[in-house]
Amino acid sequence: MSDLRAPRLTCRELVDVLTDYLEDALPPLERARVEEHLATCPDCIAYLAQMRTTIGLLDRLRDDDVPQPALDELMHAFRGWNDG
Repeated sequence: MSDLRAPRLTCRELVDVLTDYLEDALPPLERARVEEHLATCPDCIAYLAQMRTTIGLLDRLRDDDVPQPALDELMHAFRGWNDG
């Protein structure tokens, strides 16, 4: 009898889908794979906690909190982000 379950996620695969996981945008089976990985990987648990902290801090950031030169530099850096 073969195991029909999807293979365990690697840490790299988890990182690739973590945004969708946090936005509750994963299909149920993929979400279960993420949660299965998180149940046994302390490094990914720590990474998830860091991402949640970062998101929480960024949610409190206002436009006026970022100096215009820094904002301009960020906009320039990300302008071609999807071109890759």
